[in-house]
Amino acid sequence: MRLHKVINRVVRGTVYYRWVLTIPPREVRSLGWVAGQQLESFARGSILTLQPTRYPVARRPRGSRDTLREEVVARTRHRFDEIDPKS
Repeated sequence: MRLHKVINRVVRGTVYYRWVLTIPPREVRSLGWVAGQQLESFARGSILTLQPTRYPVARRPRGSRDTLREEVVARTRHRFDEIDPKS
């Protein structure tokens, strides 16, 4: 495993960093984790514990813009049909 310090942004001469932890693929597979999965961390003393979030935020898969558009159009059409039904 490796810990990286990466420049996140520079604002008015102040450099802000973020930390990236690289976990070997073998360990990720053995844990059953997938790329993009949300994790929580707990620090106790010098020990850091990572685990999947208990209540993950629901996200739409990438490339689902068409599905989202269809969903919005269907909901909007339904609302307008209630106000002014077409004959």
